[in-house]
Amino acid sequence: MSISKWNNMGLGKKYFWAFFSVVISIDLLLTATLLTYYCNLQINRTTEFSVAQLRQVCISTDILYESVEAVVNQIQTDADTSMFLHSAKTDRLQEAKVSRKLKSIRAANPYVRFVTLYNDTSKRFVSCTFAGQEELLNSGNYYNRLGDQPYVCYFREVGKYYSTQTSNTDMAYTFVFPLRLKPNSSADLVIIDVDSRYFDKAISNIRMDSPKQHILLTDPNGRIISELIATALSQIFYADKPPVESTSYALPSLQSESGSMIVPFEGEKCFVSFARAKDAGWAVFNILPYSSALAGIQNLVILTLSLTLFTFLVGYMLSKRLSSSLYHPIRKLYENYVDSESQNRNSDELQLLSDVFLEIYSKTDRLEQGLIASYQASKNNYLQYILLGEEEKVLAAYDVYDSLGIDLSAPFYCVILLECVPDSEYLKDAQEGKLFINYYALENISKELMAPARHSEFLRIGSNRFALLLSLDTSDMPERLHSGLAKIVHTMQHEFHITTTVCIGNTVNSWQNVNITYEQSKIAMNAHTPRQHGCVFLAGENHESINNEQYYNKIHYRLTEYVRNGDMSSCPLEFDSALSAMQNVSFHSAKIYFRHVLMSVLDDFALLFEKDADAFIALTGYLAKFDACQNVEDMRTVFCLFFNDLHREFLQKHKDNNQTLILNIKDYIDQHYSDPDISLGMLAERVAFSPAYLGKIFSSCTGFSFNDYLSRVRVTSAAEMLQKTNLPVNKISEQVGINNTNYFYSLFKKHYGVTPSIYRKKFRSDTIK
Repeated sequence: MSISKWNNMGLGKKYFWAFFSVVISIDLLLTATLLTYYCNLQINRTTEFSVAQLRQVCISTDILYESVEAVVNQIQTDADTSMFLHSAKTDRLQEAKVSRKLKSIRAANPYVRFVTLYNDTSKRFVSCTFAGQEELLNSGNYYNRLGDQPYVCYFREVGKYYSTQTSNTDMAYTFVFPLRLKPNSSADLVIIDVDSRYFDKAISNIRMDSPKQHILLTDPNGRIISELIATALSQIFYADKPPVESTSYALPSLQSESGSMIVPFEGEKCFVSFARAKDAGWAVFNILPYSSALAGIQNLVILTLSLTLFTFLVGYMLSKRLSSSLYHPIRKLYENYVDSESQNRNSDELQLLSDVFLEIYSKTDRLEQGLIASYQASKNNYLQYILLGEEEKVLAAYDVYDSLGIDLSAPFYCVILLECVPDSEYLKDAQEGKLFINYYALENISKELMAPARHSEFLRIGSNRFALLLSLDTSDMPERLHSGLAKIVHTMQHEFHITTTVCIGNTVNSWQNVNITYEQSKIAMNAHTPRQHGCVFLAGENHESINNEQYYNKIHYRLTEYVRNGDMSSCPLEFDSALSAMQNVSFHSAKIYFRHVLMSVLDDFALLFEKDADAFIALTGYLAKFDACQNVEDMRTVFCLFFNDLHREFLQKHKDNNQTLILNIKDYIDQHYSDPDISLGMLAERVAFSPAYLGKIFSSCTGFSFNDYLSRVRVTSAAEMLQKTNLPVNKISEQVGINNTNYFYSLFKKHYGVTPSIYRKKFRSDTIK
C-alpha cells in the first residue's frame, strides 16, 4: 500500500499519531533532561568560580580587619594616649603628643586615611590631621552606630573634609572601636577611615560580562555596609554614595560559610553567590541576573535543539513505516468483509470490522444457542431441583444427574451467588446481545477459576443473578477459590464494566441440605450493605451463630407480640433473619427448630382457645403441614399462613370481649384511681395485652385515651373534695393519686379553667349567696 493511500485512511492516521506521539514525548523528555543538565553544570561552574573569587575578597577583608585591630591595640597601649584618655582637663601639649602619635600611625598604614581619638571625659577629639567638624566629628553619631557591638563599620563620603592628603578619595570605610580603659565610665572611641580603593583590586577580579552585576558587603549583623555596582560600560565596580540606611534587600540567611542560591532581587530572578570572612564576620554577596549566570551554554543549546529536530525527522519516518505495517492486515480484512463504499462511513476501519464480526458472532451465537438450548435448559432444570430442595424429583431422576455430569456424591457442597450490575455509563449503550456475551464470558471465567473445586455448575437464576454450585472434598473452601472469586470481580469490572457482588454460602454435607444454604445466600444477597457491594463476602458474616435455646425464647416472644399488635409483615422477616443466622444446620434440624417455634407461640395463646377446640385443632394442623415441607420456601409459606390464621382467630376472639374488658377496666379505675401506681402498662400486664394494643381498644370503646380518662376521674373526685372538705390542696392531690402538687394544679386548671384554691373560694361564695 502506498504512503499516500495509507495517509488517507482514518485508522492508519491513528496508528501513525500513536507512534509519533511516543517519539515526541521521548524526544522532548530527553531534550528537557539535557538542557537541565547543561544549566546545572553551568551554574555549578559559575558558583565555583565566583565563590573562589569571593573567598579572596574575604581574605583581604580579614587582613584589613586584623590591621585595624592592630592600630587600635597600638593606640590603646601607648602611654601618652592612656594619659590623655585618663585626664579630665584639657592639656594642649598632651593633645599635640597624641596627635603626632596618630599621624605616625596613619603614615605607617598607607590604606588608612584618617585616625581620630575621642575622650569621653573631656568630650574632645584628637586626630592625625584636620578633617573638618560637625557631621564628620559627631560623637553622638558614632555612639549611636556602635551601640553594644565590639566594633562597627560603615561607608561614608569624607574626602572633601580632608585638608591635606596625597591620595584624596571621596569615599571611605569608617571603623569605630570602643576603648574601655577607665572603669565605671563610658567608653572612649577610636575612629579609623580606610580608603575605599582598598577593595577595588580584589573585587575587580569578580567582574563578569553582565550589565547588572552587584556586590554587597554586609557586617556580622547582616546590615549592608556598601553596595558596589558595575555598568555595561565599566569594567570596575564603583560606589559614589553610601547606602541609604532604610534600604533593605530580601537577602537569604546564610547557613554555611560559602555557597550559592537562586533568589529574587529587585524584582528579577538572580543568581547569588556568597562567602563569609572568618575573622571580620563580613559577608560578600555577588549578585548576577540568572541569564548572565547561564552565559556560555548557547552552543550546547543549539546542538541539543539540532539533535532534537533530527530525531523528530527520524521518528516521523519510523512512525510511518510501523503504522503502515500494522495497518496493512487490517486493511485486507476491511476490503474482504466490508463493502468498498463503506469508506464514506463515520467510523474508522477497526470499528466497522468490529461491528461486522459482532454481527457474525451474534448469528453464530444464536445458532449455537438453538443447538444447545434443550440440553442447557434441561440441565438448569435439574440443578434448580437441587437448589429449591425438591428431593423427590431429584431421587426420581438420579441416573439423569449422572449423565448430565452433576455430582450428587460429593462430601460437601457450597452455593455461591453472583449479582451483576452494569455501570451506569456502560448501561446506556448496552444491548441485550452484548450483555448476553458478557454473561457468557462470566460463565466461562467462573468455571475456569473454580477449577480447584471437585466440580462446579453455573446457572442463571434471574435477569442479572447467577449461582455457582461447588462440590468440595473438605468443609473449608480452598484459598485458591477465594482468590478466584476476587479475580472474577476484578475481571468483570475491568474488562466488561460490570460490578459483580459475590456471596459465599455456608458449606453443607449433602445435596439434600443445599436448599437451606441457597436460601440463606439469597437472604444475605438481598440484604447486603453498600460496603459489600462489588466485593466478595460470606452469607453469615453479618449474623452471629444461633444458640438454639436462647434464640428460641427471643423469637418466640417477638412473634407473639407481632400477632397481638397485628404486625404480620414482620413474621416472614423474622423467619429470614433466623434462617440466615443458622450456621452448620441441616435442613431437617432447621425444620424441627421452626416447628418448635410454632408450638411455643401456640402455647402462649392456649387460653384464648379454651372454649373453641375446633379453631385450636385447625391451627395445630399446620404442624403436620410443616413436617411435610421439602424445602425452605415451603416452610416459609406454612410459617406465614400459620401466623396469619392465628392473628385472625386472635382478632375474632377479642372482638366480642373488648367491650366487656374495657368496662371492667373503667370500673377498676373508678375504684382505684387513688393508687398513684395505676398505669396502662400495669393493666395491660394483668389482661395479657400489650400496652399499645390495650390503649388502642380503650380509646375506640370510650372515646378517651387511657391517661385522659384517668385524669378526668381524678380531677372530678378532687373537685368534690374541694367542695365538701377543708383539706389542703396538697392532701387532696395525694388522695386522688397525684403526688406531684404542681402537676395537680396544672391538670385541675386544664379541666376547670381555674386553680383548686380559686375553685373552692368561688364555690363557697356561690353557696353563701
